[in-house]
Amino acid sequence: MKGLKLWPVKKAMSKGVDKRPLLEEFRSRGFFLIDTCEVPVDKLSAAQRREAINRNAPGLATRAQALHPDHIIVVKKTIYRPIRDALQRAGFQQRILNKQPISFPSHGNQRKYRIALRRLLGNRQEGSE
Repeated sequence: MKGLKLWPVKKAMSKGVDKRPLLEEFRSRGFFLIDTCEVPVDKLSAAQRREAINRNAPGLATRAQALHPDHIIVVKKTIYRPIRDALQRAGFQQRILNKQPISFPSHGNQRKYRIALRRLLGNRQEGSE
């Protein structure tokens, strides 16, 4: 939300914040978040997580097709290649904006992520497509 200027960069977002209005604005601008896996994988071992990502990548491409996206950004280094490959096989090659992985916005990577996101989106972040 900070990367899209929907929430002030210098303002902390506490756990109790009602994010529904932010998500509604996010959607109204034509943005969607799609998880690679439909079930949490964060508690799995690295090998099991990799296997789940590879197994679920084609399904993500199918779900993306239903949304008819104009542009796609793949976030997180560990999923970039399998997701990019699945999206390319589904015909989305020209719609993927990042040609290399961008970091997930955690563990101190928030600023780096916001910069990459804004660079990739350019004027689209203001709602113009």
